[in-house]
Amino acid sequence: RMHPTPTPTPSRRRFALSGLVLGASALTGTHGALAADTPPAVPAQATGPIVLHGVSPRLTMHAVDTFHGSAATGLRIDFSRFDGETYVPIRSFVVNANGRADEPLLIDDSYRSGRYEMLLHVDEYFAAKGAKLPRPAFLSKVPVRFQIVNTAERIHLPIQFGPWSYTYSRGS
Repeated sequence: RMHPTPTPTPSRRRFALSGLVLGASALTGTHGALAADTPPAVPAQATGPIVLHGVSPRLTMHAVDTFHGSAATGLRIDFSRFDGETYVPIRSFVVNANGRADEPLLIDDSYRSGRYEMLLHVDEYFAAKGAKLPRPAFLSKVPVRFQIVNTAERIHLPIQFGPWSYTYSRGS
């Protein structure tokens, strides 16, 4: 009885690497001029204010606790406006179950250009949640400072924070 001779097959790793080399060579121009003809990447730019029909421009926020992986329900925030010398309190609020303020922070006549601050009381928040963290806490009060320049634009501030870091950005 004759047994067929097995045909050698490349290993998965060798096959994957071959595919990567072939794809990279196509992009770098060794097998064509694709890379030379491609313009450099440019960051996306907004073309204008975000307009929602029937919705006036406003300032809203959303806070996410990255330590627990959930909305920052119960986080206390002091919201202030800079008057040229100091930050003057507008109001304090507690983040709701969805991680947001119950209503826009600024809307209609209150939505004015200027410098603003949201002071997040993250030390109190993590203590109330019973988080087992070193004492004293690394972050205590976290200032989120920003400017409103164009009052025709809607601004949404997504905020993410944990016991050791925070980030925020301008959303729409």
